[in-house]
This record gives sequence, structure tokens and C-alpha cells, in this order.
Amino acid sequence: MAILKRKVSSSSAFLPVDMMDLNNPQDVIEYALTLNVKPIPFDLDDFINKIGIELRRIVMADDISGKLQKNDKGKWVISVNSLHHQKRQRFTLAHELGHYFLHRNRAIEFIDKALYRSSQMDSMEYEANNFAGALLMPKKTLTEFIKMEGTNAEIISDYFDVSVLAAKIRVETLQRKLYEY
Repeated sequence: MAILKRKVSSSSAFLPVDMMDLNNPQDVIEYALTLNVKPIPFDLDDFINKIGIELRRIVMADDISGKLQKNDKGKWVISVNSLHHQKRQRFTLAHELGHYFLHRNRAIEFIDKALYRSSQMDSMEYEANNFAGALLMPKKTLTEFIKMEGTNAEIISDYFDVSVLAAKIRVETLQRKLYEY
């Protein structure tokens, strides 16, 4: 579930021209490669830094995974719960990037509670989760990996540096063709 604060002005004025049209994980990966960001496992910290988003690892309530918000100067900030497991933090960072690339023109703050754990997930949360899975486990790379190694979620988890649950959900999403990317 996300808590949203509506925005009042466009955020695109602050974006580099080459980032304004990025709205799917494949395009984001391709852009990251032009910045020399390591693709597998995707180096989220490096990418976030290179695109000018501030990253904070802070203590939050256990039910809050992370948040994306604009600071007082209008700069985007991603905060992630430093008490959560490293692989969960990675998914949260990718999830917040999903909000940034897909939803930044709809709100100025997204507070994410219990990623993948809630049956009350709205469409923006669903989209951000799918974006995160595809960013961390790109369709082509994961498909090739599965052909060689199989669908064992623990092996996929280790290779892509994601949680076993994220790996299971991503494999199911690909197999059932639930997401284009």
C-alpha cells in the first residue's frame, strides 16, 4: 500500500533530456548502460547517484520499506529502511525507481508499506513492483538464465542478488506473461 501526496508542478523540468522519456525497465537498463552502471546484479546505488537522486538508508518503522519524495529544494530523494535485509532493500530501491520513472508526475511522495505482502495493492504499487522485478531481473537475461540453470528461485536469487520471493514472483510473472518487460 502506498501513501501518496499529490504534486502541484511538473517534475520533468529538472530531468536531463535523455531521461524524460524513460518509462519502462528495459529503457532504464539501456540508459544505465550508457552511464557504465553494472547491469547484473544491477548496481542500484551507482545508478541512483548518477541520475541525481539522493539516496538515504535510514531507520523506519518495520512496516515501511521505503519512500520516494521531493525534498524542500524540489530534488527527488529515495529513502530505504536500513533495518531490512540487504536483498529487500535492493528490491525497495528498484521499486522506488519504478515510482520515479512511472509515477513522478502523479505525486510528490510515495510511502511504501509491505511490498508484495499486501492483498490491497493498488495499480501504482503493482506497476512499481513489476518494474522493480524487471529492472533487477531483466526478461532476456532471466530467460537465458532459466534455459541454462532452471527455475530454482534460490539460484536465481543468488545470481541477481534479489530475495527468493522476488525471484519466484518474477519467474511466475514471466511464465504467465503478466508483464511485457
